[in-house]
Amino acid sequence: MVAIVTTDTKQLLVEKLIDDLQADSNNYYLGIGKTDVWNVTDTAPSTIVDAETTKRDFRNNLQSVQKISSVSFVAKRYNWSSGTIYQPYRDTQNSTDNGQYYVITQSNRVYICLRQGRDVSGNVNTSTVDPDTTGTTTSPVVTSDGYVWKFLFTGSATRLNSFATSNFIPVEKITTSAGLSNIQQSQKDVQDAASSGQIVGYLVNSGGTGFTSAPTITVSGNGSNARAVATVASGAIVAVNVDDSAGGFPFGVGYDNATVTVGGSGSGAVVKPIISSNGIGADPRDDLKSSSIMFNSKIVGEAGSGDFLVGTGSDFRQVGILKNPKIPTSRSAADSDFTATTGSALKILTLNSGTGLTGLDVDDIMSQDQSSVIAKAYVNKITGTDADATVLYHQNDNTGFVPFLDGGNAIKDSAEDTTVFGTFVSDSDGEVDPYSGGLLYVENRAAVERTAAGTEDIKITIQF
Repeated sequence: MVAIVTTDTKQLLVEKLIDDLQADSNNYYLGIGKTDVWNVTDTAPSTIVDAETTKRDFRNNLQSVQKISSVSFVAKRYNWSSGTIYQPYRDTQNSTDNGQYYVITQSNRVYICLRQGRDVSGNVNTSTVDPDTTGTTTSPVVTSDGYVWKFLFTGSATRLNSFATSNFIPVEKITTSAGLSNIQQSQKDVQDAASSGQIVGYLVNSGGTGFTSAPTITVSGNGSNARAVATVASGAIVAVNVDDSAGGFPFGVGYDNATVTVGGSGSGAVVKPIISSNGIGADPRDDLKSSSIMFNSKIVGEAGSGDFLVGTGSDFRQVGILKNPKIPTSRSAADSDFTATTGSALKILTLNSGTGLTGLDVDDIMSQDQSSVIAKAYVNKITGTDADATVLYHQNDNTGFVPFLDGGNAIKDSAEDTTVFGTFVSDSDGEVDPYSGGLLYVENRAAVERTAAGTEDIKITIQF
């Protein structure tokens, strides 16, 4: 059996995910964690698979979470560059391999190519005229290099800051007519001007032979008013274009299907119409074959009330997306959703420091000998040096999960067994239960060191 999942299905999944994130009843969070190294050199993250152990490892290592509110459709990015051959729009393009048939310019305008420039022999020219020169009109424009570009939309500074990368650009459909900015209005004008069932170009599958002059091109189908003209060189048809000789572009309307008939003195020519079902510009997500979603979250310094680690030992190596995590039951009698903007998932060990915590450092492994077993954990943050000092920590497969106990032996540095840092006062959960909620995404990364003055602009792209 041969089957595909269509772009319509992929876009539906993206829309449902965006709607779910924006629903008042849901809370999506970016989570970061894992301060301990991947390997001896710590140069490359471990491989990752979709398995229970992967999800459990992420939850064990979770440090902090921040609510996600920024999300968008995104499409592959192609910057316009002089001297490049761009492909014209084809109805065979797909979300997996859509090719360079649209561009974003230095003015952050997005244009779609409807026709390549060609010389009299039908050879394709490179694009040398910036589409920016065509402005933001709702109609296609022919540039002096022969290319035909149609303006789709302009990316706003805000959306580009949140969702643009070297590989992706944000794309959206304007669904309201009220309170639009100038750039939104220009996009809405393009959307409203589009007509369904347009024939926006023609593909010459076979140029035929024996043509002594340009043949007549007849378009038949269930639509109307599409007109085209042919160019002949050396007895063959080298191009068929929308007939713009009288001004405007007669794409026609209402075509679900069409056939091109070639008249004239020659024979063997085969020309295929290129149909845009919705009309170019009606929905730029369709035009750009967008079936990817990007989540964005900017973590500034410690964020919130110090929920994110900064400084020495604050590095993280894992990023994930959690849906509807809970408050630990030790902090809330009810099964309560965590809803704050930020939160810490690290456990909190309170010590009577005794001789002081000098020498216990972030990234050390602290331990407690309990006769038959030894409790161990990675130290993530230390607050205070006197009585009732607190240590934020996490445990994973490297340390094991033996709990620290009241009445057990003193807390030590596992590498310096003679150094005592304090005795157990209490052990409590963090603000977020790392083992709650749905885990939708996990990514392993090279180490990222955080600073109090720094901002991590984390963009997560999921391609369907």
